[in-house]
Amino acid sequence: MVPIDKRPTPTPVPTPVASSTPSGAASTTPATVTPEKPPPVEAVMSADERKATLSRIVADTTAASAAVKHCASKTLLPDQESVFDTTRSYLIQARAALLRDELWQAESLARKARQLALSLECH
Repeated sequence: MVPIDKRPTPTPVPTPVASSTPSGAASTTPATVTPEKPPPVEAVMSADERKATLSRIVADTTAASAAVKHCASKTLLPDQESVFDTTRSYLIQARAALLRDELWQAESLARKARQLALSLECH
């Protein structure tokens, strides 16, 4: 048995598509098959689910932002600076995802920011 990471990646086989040439004769040329993209999670969310998700995003970003503001004017150790910078980066990315209406992404980033912010220790 071959481990999965050692197996070759299968190559997609193009599907022939009939088209007409300028002379009116039919020719068969390969076409690229694009899989259908599933609808975004937000499209299948109910109004109540959307409201609850936004509420969690607000709670997480508020908590993380408060920790970042508290530590912004403090002198941090190098490892804490890294946590601080990453937390800020997650907050920026979460806001950008909200602007794109990608709630699942915004929620994930906001949660990461809050979890990291909990480890910020600045005195």
